[in-house]
Amino acid sequence: MAGTLDARLRTMVAAVFGIPEHHVTDDASPHTIQTWDSVQHIHLVLALESEFGVQFDADDIPALTSVAVIREHLVRAGAV
Repeated sequence: MAGTLDARLRTMVAAVFGIPEHHVTDDASPHTIQTWDSVQHIHLVLALESEFGVQFDADDIPALTSVAVIREHLVRAGAV
């Protein structure tokens, strides 16, 4: 897929939560995005796994609570 990991991550978060991309910052989290609830969190995880060709460990999924943390996990997982 084209685009940098950061750009693709911002696009994915914006799409899942229905917010403008410019609102997606490293600090974006369930505390700053009103639509980030438990159901949307699972939608985000599934979308990220599909987009980046990774599979998150079930123990890591609850910790994916900010864009910065998600990026770290994607890099560690060897996101493509």
